[in-house]
Amino acid sequence: MTNGKGPGVMAGSARLCGIWLAGLAGLVLAPAAPVAAQDGSNLFQVPAGCTAYLTVQSRGCMVSHHWTCEADPEGHHWRVSVDSEGPFYLSHSDAEFRWLQSWNLREGGTSILIEPEEDPASMSELLATGSDAMVFSLSTETNFGNFRRDYTGFDRLTGDEVTVDGETLAVTDFAYQYPTDGGTRRVEGNQFVHEGWRLFFGGVETVTEAGGESFEYNNSPMDFAEPGERGFLSMQPIYDCGEMMSGWPLDAEDAG
Repeated sequence: MTNGKGPGVMAGSARLCGIWLAGLAGLVLAPAAPVAAQDGSNLFQVPAGCTAYLTVQSRGCMVSHHWTCEADPEGHHWRVSVDSEGPFYLSHSDAEFRWLQSWNLREGGTSILIEPEEDPASMSELLATGSDAMVFSLSTETNFGNFRRDYTGFDRLTGDEVTVDGETLAVTDFAYQYPTDGGTRRVEGNQFVHEGWRLFFGGVETVTEAGGESFEYNNSPMDFAEPGERGFLSMQPIYDCGEMMSGWPLDAEDAG
């Protein structure tokens, strides 16, 4: 299931990212440079004290960058998602891929995991047993007020694997839901897991609103770039951009 610690664990990261986040917000509406025109100044810059290790080009006109920071506990990692209008979502997860904290960069808002969880998400359990159930809650602050959202869901390995850009990914079925003012909202579909990177990647997913209307989006990974490889830290998404925007699946967490 794709993407907080209490105040003590989050403090180092918060200090590290305060000024950097303000600068990142300025990129939200800045057009991305064409691939051919990119140089060091056009590439995504991670915060000081952090090291980027992966760039992922995905369907749905989206590119994402992943990094770790010295101030964080071992296994914690960060991701920013970028579409043709710039960065729109930032997340901080741990080695189990628990959604510790996330930021809606376009509309404003921050979500933090409420601990302890009733049943924490666990990538280790998924990989060891083939399935993982989860029950947890997020506290969200937005420009329109604060609220709590209670999630229930599962991840399940299908037994299938795919190879993307030379990397083997395990295929999952997943679903989660949470109550809204109008009823229950549900997200379900398939995602992909890379055991070595301990990362989930989006796939073909369906969101069903409380009123019954639904829509589908596809953020399946297409290319991976590690340090030194072409496209690493590129701010230019390249897949499906002529056909559609990656779109915001209404909630930051739905983006994975």
